[in-house]
This record gives sequence, structure tokens and C-alpha cells, in this order.
Amino acid sequence: TISSNPQYVSGPTGYGMAIDFDGANDYVRLLIGSAIALMSDITVATWANFANLGGAWQRLWDFGMSDQIYMFVTPRMGTDGALRFAITAAGNTTETNITASATLPSGWHHVAAVIDSASMIMMLYQDGRLVAEGLTPLLPSDLGETTENFLGRSQFAADSYYFGSLDEFRIYDRAL
Repeated sequence: TISSNPQYVSGPTGYGMAIDFDGANDYVRLLIGSAIALMSDITVATWANFANLGGAWQRLWDFGMSDQIYMFVTPRMGTDGALRFAITAAGNTTETNITASATLPSGWHHVAAVIDSASMIMMLYQDGRLVAEGLTPLLPSDLGETTENFLGRSQFAADSYYFGSLDEFRIYDRAL
């Protein structure tokens, strides 16, 4: 479900049109909660053209139920930090996260976040290159049935909306 009025712009070469978020109040709500609850392994992949403008803690995507139960990718922590993938679930006292060495640059880039249940490793890729990895005690199924699943919006009310474009958003029930 689209909220507010995102526009459509040219996507990466050969990919047609992409959804463009204004950083003010555009986002998409995904009705995928029961799917996340069934996944031990996951790959979430998208093409992103981050404007590198706007407020802090924007989200490419964020699946969860609250600011206590979530899994997300942010193109930058705060207003000048690095690309990050994070997960936390009910009963956990801390967030498990992995962080790249830099902010997601402007221009079209492929971003993929992976959790592999066999190795209990989470991985973050940018343009096919591994930019961060680490151990995780959590799997997507630990989130339970998520009810707040967004493109371009955070679980946290204080976080900014995404300013940029997304294309070819995909969720796989396996570690690619």
C-alpha cells in the first residue's frame, strides 16, 4: 500500500521505472508479516539510489512490530554514518547489527542483506561485494508475525523518511 504520493522515475539502466520517495512522508506498507514469521533464512535485496540528503536514520526497508521488534537496512546511521543492517526481537536487550565502512553513496547501487541460519551469520552486500558480516543470535522468524513492514519508513517515529529511489525490491526465503 502506497502512502502519501511517491513518484516514479527511471530506474537503473534496463530496469524500467523505480519508486521515488521525497524524504518527507512517502513510504510503502508491505503486507508480508506472516511470511517473515516463517523464515529462518532470508535475503532482502533492492536497487537503491540514495539522495544522501534529508534527516537521520532513513530506511531502505524496515520489517517489524515496534521499536522493540524489527529488522532493517539504513543507508546511513544518523546523518553521516555508514550503511547498516540490524535485527532485534522481543526479550533481547540489545540490537544485533553489522555496519559497512561508509554511507551508501548516491547513484544506483544494489544492496542485499542476508541471514544464514546454518552459520548464524548476517551479511550485508553492496554492488555484489560483502561490506559487513557478523554473528547473529536471531533469525527472521524470531520477530514473529510482523505487522509494520515498510519501504522508506522506520519503526521509530523520530527517524526520517527515505529520500531517494528504490527498484527491484525482493525478499527470498533463503540465503543467497
